[in-house]
Amino acid sequence: MKGDVDQKVSAIFQELTGKPADELRAAISKAPRVLAEALAKDREPKIARDMAFHLTDWNADAAFIVAVLMFPERFTQEEIAEGVESLIVHAPNHMAAAAKLGGFPVTDVFDVGALS
Repeated sequence: MKGDVDQKVSAIFQELTGKPADELRAAISKAPRVLAEALAKDREPKIARDMAFHLTDWNADAAFIVAVLMFPERFTQEEIAEGVESLIVHAPNHMAAAAKLGGFPVTDVFDVGALS
């Protein structure tokens, strides 16, 4: 089912941007370099590159949740559940790693035992 969801998400972003899939993929592939360059102004280049990786590796999950927020009617309940699970499994550890590398604390601000 993941392939079908990926195709739906890709189609939505093509509609929104008017760009073909290849052009969107090319733009997305530049993001880690662009972020790393910006982050390297205040950090060591390797730390900046690692942060950029962690901030961008879950871009498909982020695209999915944006697509669902904008067009929930285009997805089945099963697709939404699968996509949400993928996001929850993939993104938090990347965000925690990026925060830690950037010198920001990783805390359980909602007091739900997230760090245990």
